[in-house]
Amino acid sequence: MLGAVLLGALGCGDGGTGPAGDSDGTRLAGQFERLADSVDDAGYSPTADALRHAAEIVRLAGHATPVTVTIDGASRSFLAVTEQLDFPNLQCSWPSDSVVAPPGDTVVVEPPDSGGVPPSGGLMAEDSVANPPPPGTPGECTEVGTYSMRTVIAWEPDNMAEVVRIVADVGSNGVETGVPDVMMGLPTNTSGSEAGPLDAPPVPGDSAGGGGGSAVYPGFMGEYLVRELGSWYAVEGTQVNALETAGGACTSDRAAFDWAEFSCQAARFRFEFAMRVEPLRFVGGPERVPEAGPLPDQPEGSHTLAMAATRIDGARLSVVAWTPPPVPVPGPLPPDSAVAGR
Repeated sequence: MLGAVLLGALGCGDGGTGPAGDSDGTRLAGQFERLADSVDDAGYSPTADALRHAAEIVRLAGHATPVTVTIDGASRSFLAVTEQLDFPNLQCSWPSDSVVAPPGDTVVVEPPDSGGVPPSGGLMAEDSVANPPPPGTPGECTEVGTYSMRTVIAWEPDNMAEVVRIVADVGSNGVETGVPDVMMGLPTNTSGSEAGPLDAPPVPGDSAGGGGGSAVYPGFMGEYLVRELGSWYAVEGTQVNALETAGGACTSDRAAFDWAEFSCQAARFRFEFAMRVEPLRFVGGPERVPEAGPLPDQPEGSHTLAMAATRIDGARLSVVAWTPPPVPVPGPLPPDSAVAGR
């Protein structure tokens, strides 16, 4: 079965960027969705969201591309799919008494008698916030251009026991902690604060004509997920990506993520990376609430991962419509709230 998967994907990858039919992409997407459910049950819900995003990308691409990933010096045969996401930069504001959650999977607990989470990430005084708007209330947002990020996700094809993800700015760059994981959720910038990343000037697109990139979130983040063991995140490394070809048909011409709708073109990207990853460290401490449950087992050690320059099929998604994101209201600290160890 594994040989048939690899041969089928190889045939798709050599003949252009269009889909090879819905069956292979649908089958692979189903595997990702089942893995997402398993990861979610283990307490890694942000990573589960990213895996569900990956399911949609492989479904749109219709197939995967064989790649070689080196893990701790050993060459491994994986399958992979790539993506370019052209999403709107939104400058948003919510009512002054709204509760705003910090980005990504850095989450802090809200005490029962508090109205929200302070920007510093500590516990908020009892009377700091009152009467937050109901969840789902839309914000007031202004689109400040469009920004592009590229992702590659590769997995061990037998049973998806290992998954490697890169989320990167266009072009060549290194690991940065502030890069939003667009596979987990589209970022927004709240107004009324100090000058944020959306105030950065645009820079030219990459030499391969990828276009759309800017200096909003320069750098990349990387994750190495091992089923039943946990996640490791990149703490140092480099990556290079470029658009090779684009313009073919996806299995569907539309896709929706979070608060935006996208058109889809089949595309092929070139990716290479080398990174060192360290374990995800779960946030505990005296403020942890009982409802969060026990901490999952902690992964140990560090790993080095690399992939030589490889052309990988995928999809380019360009925003065609969006709605203001709802007021973000954090709940109690979930068991997957964590930061990468250093």
